[in-house]
Amino acid sequence: MTIATKTFLAVSVIGFVAGSVIDFGGFEVNPMFTAILPLGAIFLGMFLISLILEKEVALFDKEEELKLAFVRERSAKAVAQKPPAL
Repeated sequence: MTIATKTFLAVSVIGFVAGSVIDFGGFEVNPMFTAILPLGAIFLGMFLISLILEKEVALFDKEEELKLAFVRERSAKAVAQKPPAL
């Protein structure tokens, strides 16, 4: 897992725990704090999306690196074969 994926997971767990305590604990707090539980769910979704796409992004980056290496190699050969200007 990458740092971003781990961060999404940590924020999600913290959001669920803190939101559950605030919402179901019967505390008299500002109603604004009840938004913490849905934020935990949002970050859980972000964690799942980043976890699913993590391998695909790594594969895409590898393919793009190979394409760039091929283009650089081909252009270097073309420059080497070009006759000098008079």
